Amino acid sequence: MENNDLIRTDAKEIASPGNAPLPVKLKKRKKSLNERLFVIIMLAIPVIHFLVFFVYINIDTVVLTFQQKTLDGRYVFLDQPFRNYKEFFTTAFTSYSVFPKAIRNSIIFFLLNNVVIVPLSVILTYFLYKKMPLANVFRIIFYLPSIISVVVLTMLYRFMFDSSIGLFDSILRAVGLGNLIPQFGWLGTKESALGLVIFYCIWSGLGGNIVLLTGAMKRIPVEIIEAGKLDGVGMFRELWSIVLPLIGTTLATLFMLGTTVIFTFFLQPKLLTNGNPNGETYTIAMYIVDNVKGDIGDLTMGATVGVICAIVGTPLVILTRRILDKAFPVYEY
Repeated sequence: MENNDLIRTDAKEIASPGNAPLPVKLKKRKKSLNERLFVIIMLAIPVIHFLVFFVYINIDTVVLTFQQKTLDGRYVFLDQPFRNYKEFFTTAFTSYSVFPKAIRNSIIFFLLNNVVIVPLSVILTYFLYKKMPLANVFRIIFYLPSIISVVVLTMLYRFMFDSSIGLFDSILRAVGLGNLIPQFGWLGTKESALGLVIFYCIWSGLGGNIVLLTGAMKRIPVEIIEAGKLDGVGMFRELWSIVLPLIGTTLATLFMLGTTVIFTFFLQPKLLTNGNPNGETYTIAMYIVDNVKGDIGDLTMGATVGVICAIVGTPLVILTRRILDKAFPVYEY
């Protein structure tokens, strides 16, 4: 009996985790090592991306504002460190500068996004959400601009108003209204250029917003909508008191992106008008790009304007973020 008890005791000790066979321990150790290695690699990718494309780029941009480019292509520090900043403030607000127009237009596009495009997107998305007549047809129409490349869509819009091959001018000539066509074209005339860029932004901006808002509205529990109907809630009250609060996080994101438009809106007016005529469609982002002297690749003035915009824009973005957090609290549902 004593021998049998000893055999059972030895068997339990051998079978216990602490006394697992050597191959099992090696497998567990190898698995643990592989898991740690996987986590390290997955964390390393965003960390390296952050260090290179945020930390390094921003530090290098600030350093460039205190430098000048020599004829042999080297960047050297200025004898007067703030000369680039002084030059910017000296030239940016002169009578011949387009920077004041760039500020005006950037604010216009900011208001256009947050006051016109986003509210209009919410209304249109709500009608699609309620499955109004021809909802699927309108959904396709609104989605098309967000499917096609921005560059392709912008160039197609530009060709529509081209003086020689444009569809719009051809229609006007066909109906005997060719005299209404401006001498320098619709996109080359002060009175019409900015309006056409604004109209394009409204048309192309609705698609992407509707995609995001549609997803947000579809996540609203059906039970909440049905409870509102039982309480006699109408469509307007449902939109205002139920739908808008429950899609608040998506709306806050859209308004936040609209705020950054002040300093980032560039591609559409660049492709449509290149800032013409006489800077009437210029934006701050275009001003920064054009201050990069392309012939010699001098980045100093572009970096200077960018840093000034960052100094002004960072408090604006933080303030906007706080306002949006209070206006659109997160609801759990």
